[in-house]
Amino acid sequence: MEGASIAGLSAQEAVGIVLEEHKPTKNPIARVIWVILGSIFVVFAYIGTFIPGWPTVSWLVLAAFCYARSSKRMFKWLLTNPLFGKALLNYYQNGKALPYHSKVLIAGMISIMSLISIYILFMKTNDPGFGQAAIALIGMVGIWFVGWKVPTIQ
Repeated sequence: MEGASIAGLSAQEAVGIVLEEHKPTKNPIARVIWVILGSIFVVFAYIGTFIPGWPTVSWLVLAAFCYARSSKRMFKWLLTNPLFGKALLNYYQNGKALPYHSKVLIAGMISIMSLISIYILFMKTNDPGFGQAAIALIGMVGIWFVGWKVPTIQ
């Protein structure tokens, strides 16, 4: 359901609709991995509540993505959390849009991680360049998606 469709609903109704859109995986190993990643991102979001300039919503979106794939209970906890719930629910109600500064940070992180991966692959293997090209291409697709496909809010 589009964010505009849940924009006028109460928080409880919006949470119910968002929860229904996401189905957790049935693979127990994948669930554990998603929970661990989601928990790391929640810690990063918590840091953002204290450090100016450190994004909060961007980390919450990543945590929500992970929790939605691991457990409806954890996803609901995140959406209704007194500290984070309002910001995350606002993200869904705004049509899954991100602020410009968050998009810049995400694109920067994709770039840095891609460059590190390309460098490590170059130094540790005899790859003729196919691996590096694949990493660069995937990184560019990620930057394109975040920069141009994800809506921007002010």
